Amino acid sequence: MSDKVRIAFVGCGGHASGALYPQFARIAEIDLVAVVDQIEEKRLVAQRTWGARRAYASVEEMLDKEKPEGVCISGPPQMHYEVGLQVLERGIPIFVEKPSAIDFQHAYDLAEAARKAGTFGMTAFMKRFATAYEKAKEITQREEFGPVSMVSVRYTHGAYPSIWGIEDRALVCLIGNQCHAFDLARYFGGDVTELYARLCDRGEGCFAFAVTLQFENGAVGLLNSNATDDPSWNIRETLNVSGLLCSVDVEDMIHVNYRPRERWAPELGPWREGLYALPHAVSFNLGGRWLGYEGELRHFAQCIRGEVENRSSLYDGAASLAIAEAIWESAKTGKPVRPKSHKPGQ
Repeated sequence: MSDKVRIAFVGCGGHASGALYPQFARIAEIDLVAVVDQIEEKRLVAQRTWGARRAYASVEEMLDKEKPEGVCISGPPQMHYEVGLQVLERGIPIFVEKPSAIDFQHAYDLAEAARKAGTFGMTAFMKRFATAYEKAKEITQREEFGPVSMVSVRYTHGAYPSIWGIEDRALVCLIGNQCHAFDLARYFGGDVTELYARLCDRGEGCFAFAVTLQFENGAVGLLNSNATDDPSWNIRETLNVSGLLCSVDVEDMIHVNYRPRERWAPELGPWREGLYALPHAVSFNLGGRWLGYEGELRHFAQCIRGEVENRSSLYDGAASLAIAEAIWESAKTGKPVRPKSHKPGQ
């Protein structure tokens, strides 16, 4: 009997085919037993291209026949919720793309459904598994770094479309894309207890949010979340984390710059010192590994086997949407807002 984890995948769209399916060839722990999509051409192409054993049009039929150990779900957030519940009802773990649902309440309900079914779910915040962010996280947990004092995230790009039935482009971007930035802030700073947001909306999907954060542990934070930065879809992404007399930066997910407290050239006086790391150009064929897509899928399989603790849960997905909704409320009311609690069992 194979010791590989039997995984089925629901959804054969652009993101799944471009970012997720290509990773399976490098993950020895997973056996891709089935793909599911209502569009025949998409599911057959996915089966042929990525080596799935079988293809189905129906989630229920797939679950009945394959009895997978885990199910990945990638599509619109409404699908994440609906299909996620179908799978969780059978006690099967799920891996859902972000956002895990269309709003906080549905995301929280999905997390609670997993808990009540005695299983678990992952939200696909792949940045938690990206090489540069994993290294930055390890640095911030060193004794020499001290307590995190400040977290700043810049996540900017071009105009955002109206999708998923949400007309306001600024709101749907908070839900569908900026949730990456919100999760990074939480990953490095902890839970957010209060925030204050201002919005500059230029129309046609061009807008900018400036957000201040208060973390539960006493640290503070800043978010530059805007869609005015580029004529196309070139994302500019920077994380800055300050400890105690030291800091670490990550730029565009590949460049890590650490400025430790201890200086290696004190004779240079006011010169800025630091340590950096970035991948060489010839290694970019491993982009899925550097960007976290491979790591998050492998982590899902390891969680199913009980080898590791889940570090990107459905509750994390709900927390990012709680921040999105709090930012929207604060920007509209002009007042500080406390994000809704995502704690289990409320």
